[in-house]
Amino acid sequence: MADLPTPKKESAILSSQEQTLRLARSRGIDGMLTRNSDSTFEQRASFRQLADQAARQRNLEAIMVMASRHCEETAAGGEMDSDWLTRFLQLAEDISMVPMQQLWGRIFAIEVATPGRFSIRSLATLKEMTQREAQLFQRLCALSCHYAGSDELRLLLGLHKGASLLTRARVTRLALGKYRLPYNALLQLFELGLLHRGELESGPLPADGVELAFGNQQWRLHRKQSNVTLLYYRLTPVGNELAQLLTEAPLEEYLQDLKAVLGQGLTLEVSAAPAPIQENEGG
Repeated sequence: MADLPTPKKESAILSSQEQTLRLARSRGIDGMLTRNSDSTFEQRASFRQLADQAARQRNLEAIMVMASRHCEETAAGGEMDSDWLTRFLQLAEDISMVPMQQLWGRIFAIEVATPGRFSIRSLATLKEMTQREAQLFQRLCALSCHYAGSDELRLLLGLHKGASLLTRARVTRLALGKYRLPYNALLQLFELGLLHRGELESGPLPADGVELAFGNQQWRLHRKQSNVTLLYYRLTPVGNELAQLLTEAPLEEYLQDLKAVLGQGLTLEVSAAPAPIQENEGG
């Protein structure tokens, strides 16, 4: 094959042309660009198919290495569904970025330990996500909490105080852009099916309060007046499934700002989450 032209720094057009040639060569589709007369279309197509197959094989093997690292000595939880495994391999074979391969490896490890944790729909959603979108989702998970006794994640936005005899109704919201989650990022998460569209409002808080979990913190919220509700976004079932892959600690700046907002209508008690119970070796 003919050599690629030497790049000329003074021309952005030639630089782009060189990049096009390099990309074409990397995928085996540069024959006509480089006037390659040493091989036929059929030969080049066969070469490209073999190269693609090898790349997919390399991707899957890399994911299996990462899955094995996550598994450690955890016992398997039973037979994996063969249809699920087939679909997993079909979707994962084109994942070439290492950070995304790590997520797929973690999914496989979790599924080996507890079959049925991830749906095919979740796998398909993850396949459509770019690395940047995965980072946005990770940011969302770092800002999310769940009620005690529930694994369903929510993103708290603020507080709604109903009107009283002396005051008007008032809504106070956090600006999520401050925490690198602007509204256009939320739109992407809506489109991916990770976050329910539309802001939600909780019912009136019970008299004995509610308990929220932010990572290793537990918040106990007690209302100061009866007509106080929470504003939030709620993750979809797919979002909650994929959130199992991410363990980023809560963002401290967000927690402090949220405390200030909630403190306008609630009293807060913050404590550390209890440590998991360790079983004795003797039973």
